[in-house]
Amino acid sequence: MPDAAQVYREAQAYREQTVACYRQLHRKPETAHNEVETHRFLRGELTRLGIAFEAPAPNITVGVIDGGLPGATVGLRCDTDALPVQEQTGLPFASENPGVMHACGHDAHMAAGLAAAWLLTKRMGRWMGRVKLVFQPAEEGEAGAAEVIATGLVDDVDVFFGLHVWSPYPSGELRVAPVTVSAAVDMFSIELHGKGGHGATPERCDDALVAGAALVTALQSIVSRRVSPMDEAVLTVGSFHAGTVGNIIAQDARLRGTVRSLNEQVRRRILQEMERMTRQIAEAYGCEGVLHNRRISGVLTNDARACAIARECAEALVGRERVGGQQAMMLGDDFADYGAVAPYCYGQVGIADPLKQTDYAHHNGRFRVDEDVLPLCAAWMALVSVRLAAEWKDGKR
Repeated sequence: MPDAAQVYREAQAYREQTVACYRQLHRKPETAHNEVETHRFLRGELTRLGIAFEAPAPNITVGVIDGGLPGATVGLRCDTDALPVQEQTGLPFASENPGVMHACGHDAHMAAGLAAAWLLTKRMGRWMGRVKLVFQPAEEGEAGAAEVIATGLVDDVDVFFGLHVWSPYPSGELRVAPVTVSAAVDMFSIELHGKGGHGATPERCDDALVAGAALVTALQSIVSRRVSPMDEAVLTVGSFHAGTVGNIIAQDARLRGTVRSLNEQVRRRILQEMERMTRQIAEAYGCEGVLHNRRISGVLTNDARACAIARECAEALVGRERVGGQQAMMLGDDFADYGAVAPYCYGQVGIADPLKQTDYAHHNGRFRVDEDVLPLCAAWMALVSVRLAAEWKDGKR
């Protein structure tokens, strides 16, 4: 197995190239399903490194690195999409695409993934198995993992590893634990259809806006009254649109929101209650109500064995005192979908340093990454990949 200190030194020596990649990707963000130029850049870097890749779609790229000796196949996920957020960092390499920003750290994941690939190619013929470097589109609630899985290119993966830079944790801390890390995510819309008319003659109308207002209030009782207080869940209505002007009663209304939960039974119960409330409240106001739900991702629960290996690598890199556990959060990540293929481990790398202003929340226009952690991300990716490829003997579950 490679020496952790040596791998970290090499990653530090490659810092300039890694930061350059990160900044270039940060300048040119693309939203989910539109990451074409991003992947053109990634493919150019893989070619420069001498790494073969598969490109089944303009925004899906899977690099293949063979260690040269028999072993398992490891999937190393790096998400590639940015967000519809206006950047406010004032950085010299700020987004050049108005209204679009890498406000979650996916640019850091890509840059670190490329650096990890460089570290792995330096050791060709000296490690077991293969690494598939999965540059995945559309992680931000847009089913990108499912698109990758549908290509068949990860069918032969025995175990997955992915990491996420994380601003709630101090810069340079590594977090990994065999626990549930993130929630199952659903995105819903509710359409209400009534009968519009003049605001002076409400008796001749069926007001979709009033029905929608009642429904927003009622939906908030599902978690508080239909879900056990011992179970975690959240239901948010984030958008409510109805009507056009002040003297016309709204004929249509549309609610949009999200449901987050930590187990499938609770997830099903919430959706059943939403269906019932939508139908009954709409009828009470003389309207028709239809719920449309889109399943985004499942509960993300780390595999214990993969986590043990990832934690050993983390401790070898930064020492036991700089490695912590994880706790469940209501955020989602479709990395969970790879569990349908093979076990996985999802780690987090702290980036918060108030002096560098890297402690802003994810999805905030002032979010920025501590560039000093990029070599650490790369080293952790490379070490975990080599260890998993050598030691994952049982194959897929």
